[in-house]
Amino acid sequence: MKHSHSEIWTHLVLSTKYQTSVFGKAEINCISEAIGEFADEHGNKSVTFAVLPEHIHILLKLPENMSLNGLVSHLQTFIQSKLKKNGEVNSNFQWEKDYHAHSVSTNRLSVERSAIQRQTLKHQEITLEEELKFLGL
Repeated sequence: MKHSHSEIWTHLVLSTKYQTSVFGKAEINCISEAIGEFADEHGNKSVTFAVLPEHIHILLKLPENMSLNGLVSHLQTFIQSKLKKNGEVNSNFQWEKDYHAHSVSTNRLSVERSAIQRQTLKHQEITLEEELKFLGL
């Protein structure tokens, strides 16, 4: 059975340049709001994400009118502009140009959501560098 484009779920891992830890509590709160707003604007009702000091995991439906590269670029720009507008947070960073993305079938969504929700615990055991190596970056 062929799935329509609107059913493509994507797990993205976006990191800061050189995986530099730049997101503190204030930035994480601002980024969380930005991701929620971005998801609402693009009809993603059940986005799941985790914001860590140097990277973000996001599970969302790929918007029908957007390529994967377009989604990543738009999301990164959206997050950075929200940080700049806030004024009280650090928006002076760059994104790593490489990112990880994999599609997630609808029957694996709950497993993927759980994995994202456990990211903070996971990174007490393995580094981002080890995770990115495992993901092929």
